[in-house]
Formats: sequence, structure tokens, C-alpha cells
Amino acid sequence: MMLLAANNVFSFNNAPMAPKTLRRALSPLMQEAATVEDVPAPPPPAPISVMRVGDNTLAGDWGFDPLELADSSERLAFYREAEVKHARLAMLAAVGWPIAEKLNFGGLALADGRSPSILNGGLGDINAIYWAAVLGLAVFVESKYIDAQLNTGKRPDDYLPGMIGFDPLGMDSPTFRAAEITNGRIAMVAITAYALEEAITKTPVVKETAFLFQPIWANF
Repeated sequence: MMLLAANNVFSFNNAPMAPKTLRRALSPLMQEAATVEDVPAPPPPAPISVMRVGDNTLAGDWGFDPLELADSSERLAFYREAEVKHARLAMLAAVGWPIAEKLNFGGLALADGRSPSILNGGLGDINAIYWAAVLGLAVFVESKYIDAQLNTGKRPDDYLPGMIGFDPLGMDSPTFRAAEITNGRIAMVAITAYALEEAITKTPVVKETAFLFQPIWANF
């Protein structure tokens, strides 16, 4: 009799749990797993907030920062904004400077044909209305994307420095971004060379280096 009772106890303790009992026991674990699965993954950080020199987030990033001025994402964004603005202005100036000397728009050229500049002088002789128009245009353009630049709450998630949202031909691509910054850097060097050349030689660049400002076939 005692052997039979012991056998019954052993059998009861090792019997499989009933389906309802098993589900009841696993219910908290199942609910926790479902809760974990239902929580959406956090969105990836905006590229501008994690970019670094040399990671190729920005077009034309050659990893060149020997003084480590852009040692954070914020500093890198600041310097790229400045670079893009100067690059775009330089491209306009590199074209406009020789054209102005060739055609003398508005009679602004100096008596010897050079363009007015800080080194050449003559800036004080330009009409104040012209300066007001230039300032007004600059303020208008800047106002269109200053919020994105300063991150005042209106910055798109994919915003990168210099992206003002102006692309009427739909040509924005990594290739064109790289081409823009490369040509802009060349233009900054070119416009600096114009100013130095005219200050030193006292001769308009369209005359001192005339071969640069005429058709290629005219040099042969």
C-alpha cells in the first residue's frame, strides 16, 4: 500500500501540465515578448548630427583638416555652410569679374579698365542703390534657409549644410554636389588670383592673361 501511494505521488509530480495551466504560466512571458516586439525601433540620427571629417557624408570630403578645426559635427556643419556660401559667390564672381571688364557694365570699371575691389580701390564710387540691392538680395536668399541652417525647428531630417532646397531641374545627386564644391573651391582660388594679379600688375586680368578669356581656338 505504501509503495502504491508513493508511486501515485511521484506520478502526479511529474505529470505534464494541462494546456490551460501551461498557457496561464507562460502568459506574462508572452505578453512581455509582444510588448517588446511592438515597440518601434528609434529612428536613425540625422546625418548632420553625427557626421565627421573623412566619413564622406559631405560632398568633396577629402578628410583634410590638419588643424582639426572641424572637430565636431556642429563645427563641421558651420564650416561647410561657410565654404558652400563662399564657393557659390566665388563662382559668380569668377565669371562676373572678367565679363564686367570686357563689357564695362554701368561704367563701373576704373580708368585703367580694372574692376573695383578692395585692393584696386574704387568701391566708394559705386552708387549706394547698387549696394542696397545687393544687400537686399543677400538677405532674401539667406532668409529662405536660415531656419534649416540654425536648426530652429524647421530643418528636414536629411538636411546637409548648403542644401537650400533650390533644384528646379531635379539634378541634385552626389555627382553634382561633388562637382559644385570642386568648382567652387577652384573659383575661390581664381577670384583671389584675379584680385592679386590686378593689384600687382595694375592691368585688367582680361588683358594681362587674355588667353584665359577668349575662345580656345583664338590661341592657336
